[in-house]
Amino acid sequence: MTSRKNLPPPFEDNAAPASNFIRIGASSGHRSMDHSDRLEDRLAVRALDIKQLSEDNRRLSATHLALNQDVVAAQQEVKKLTDHIRSMQAETDIQIRILLDKIAKMEVDIRAGENVRKELQQNLTEARSLALARKELINQIQQGCQELEKTRANIKKLPEMQAELDSLRKEHDKLRTTFEYEKGKNMEKVEKMRVTERDLVSMAAEVDRLRAEVFSAEQRAQGNSLVL
Repeated sequence: MTSRKNLPPPFEDNAAPASNFIRIGASSGHRSMDHSDRLEDRLAVRALDIKQLSEDNRRLSATHLALNQDVVAAQQEVKKLTDHIRSMQAETDIQIRILLDKIAKMEVDIRAGENVRKELQQNLTEARSLALARKELINQIQQGCQELEKTRANIKKLPEMQAELDSLRKEHDKLRTTFEYEKGKNMEKVEKMRVTERDLVSMAAEVDRLRAEVFSAEQRAQGNSLVL
């Protein structure tokens, strides 16, 4: 798209010095051909620029869609992990309470014999095992938080993508301004310009929708993190 930087300003062919109009005859016909050639070259360059702009817009839309899918997938994984952790925590708490009750009862009867002491030791071992399992659950919670942070980092990329979209819009407006005075000579190019404009409007609406969905996803993710 750098070729647009070298384009002459609109109507620059009309800015020739007054002395040029003195020449007539064959030289006048030669200038008309040169002007036509330059006009066709500019139209060709603008057509290529419009095509490149359309491709850039499609890539940007695909990136937005992929990011939104990643956010949704990450939130689903976080929710699954949270539900699993809560279930295991509840089960672990119940088992710990049961074991503590057993230990309390066994302490009363510890002098009853060696078998009681061995059973108590076994229960203590099980309690340690449950403590290790609880520690593992905490690690899983931390991993879930890290996944949530990654999701938020992806969400922060949206302003940058919006800035890129705004830049593409400006490029499109610039092309349209330069192209307006030539549209009567090439209606096909004008139609392509209109199609590109409609694509931009549609893509902008899609970006706004994605931003709204991502904002909603972030709110839900923040709610999940508070629950954790």
